[in-house]
Amino acid sequence: MGFRGWATRAFVALLGVMSLTGAGLGQSVRDTDPTSLQTVFVFGGRYYSEYIENGLNPFKPAYENNYFVGAGYQRFLPGDWHQWRLGLEVGLAARFGDTTSAEMWAGGVARFDGIVLGNVRISPAITLGISAESGPVGVETVHAQEVPGGGDPALLFYMGPEINLSWADNPDLEVFWRIQHRSGAWNTLGNMRDGANATAVGMRWKF
Repeated sequence: MGFRGWATRAFVALLGVMSLTGAGLGQSVRDTDPTSLQTVFVFGGRYYSEYIENGLNPFKPAYENNYFVGAGYQRFLPGDWHQWRLGLEVGLAARFGDTTSAEMWAGGVARFDGIVLGNVRISPAITLGISAESGPVGVETVHAQEVPGGGDPALLFYMGPEINLSWADNPDLEVFWRIQHRSGAWNTLGNMRDGANATAVGMRWKF
């Protein structure tokens, strides 16, 4: 079985695990610690052909005809430091549009839960790690050709800055906006400078 077939089956299995987990989250979220140690999330978005900073305004980028849907799991260390929390994240995404491919990533996540405005908690977070893919997506192919000697985007660094919103009466459910970023970090990996960037929205469940 090729990487694409394996990744597709793993993605379906991960969604199945999340659906079973979700069945156990029916208790009142008021009875659950808002700083729960584990989370699962689903999200989706669209790739754009510019550098990561152009996605900070999601209405600005030149979007491609390439999209993704994904899911992930986070596990945090017990406790916090002045509302800062540290943990690990793994994720898997199916990408489609001009081409079809799969992406897997894993890394560390840092999150700040100290911004509360009325009944709304705003939690900025960032994930840093490694991303592997079964094939390039969109402008990633162009970036690989721009580098003298050619680049290989199969294994690159991953970065996922995001903003989370949750509510006081439902702290274990949140919505978020994230930039899905892959790059070689100035030719450190794969002889690549930039890889691919997408803006995304999603939902996360804490337990």
